[in-house]
Order: sequence, then structure tokens, then C-alpha cells
Amino acid sequence: MVEKSIQDGSPGRTSQAAKSMGGSQAPIKQRVKMVEKSIQDGKFELNNNKKEMQVLRSECATLEAKNKETTNEILKEILEDIANLDKDFKKLVEMDNNEVKFLQQQLFQLTQEKTKLQQSVVILDTRVANVENDVGFE
Repeated sequence: MVEKSIQDGSPGRTSQAAKSMGGSQAPIKQRVKMVEKSIQDGKFELNNNKKEMQVLRSECATLEAKNKETTNEILKEILEDIANLDKDFKKLVEMDNNEVKFLQQQLFQLTQEKTKLQQSVVILDTRVANVENDVGFE
């Protein structure tokens, strides 16, 4: 009763498979084959997972490159738009400055004309007063 049953695990009992030489090795061989099969299946799954991981990494790298390219294109367009807006703004500022200068010139000319008119009015008032004196108009 030295041999104990692997299957039932009870002390003092011997299994029928353990009594015969061929029978005792069959379950072990079967168990080894099952373990080897599990290992092969695990290796197969591991290889599939590695391949899938490589595909996903490749897709990720491709998407990252496309994303970077798109970002660069958008950035380029934005910078061009900013440059155009800046150019347009400078043109508008220049046009406004020119208009202000023109209006200042117009104001200066009108001021001069007003001064001349006021001087002419004073001269005419003086002449009218002299003519009235000469004519005797009171």
C-alpha cells in the first residue's frame, strides 16, 4: 500500500491504473499531451497577439503621422490667415492715416478760407462805413 492513488487522493487505497505498468503511464502521458497542447495553443495565441500588436502599432504610427500632417497643414493655413489679416490691417491703418491727413489738410484750408473771409468782412465793413460817411447815411 505504498502506492497511493493520484486521482482519488485517499491514503491506503491503490488505484487500478497504478497496479498495471501500462495503465499508470497512460494518464500521465495524456496529461503531458494536454499540457503540451495548452503550451502550443498559448504560443499560437501569443504569436497572434504579437502580430496584432504590430499591426496596431503600425496603425497607430500611421494615424500619428496623418494627425501630425493634418495639424501642420492647419497650422500653416492659420499662419497664412494671420499674415493676410495683418497685411489687411496695415493697409487699413495706412488708409485711415491718409484719410486723417487729407481731412487735416481740408480743415487747414477751410480755416484759412474762414480767416480770409473774416478779413474780407472786416475790410468790407470798413468800406461800407466809409461809404456811408461819404454819402451821409446814418
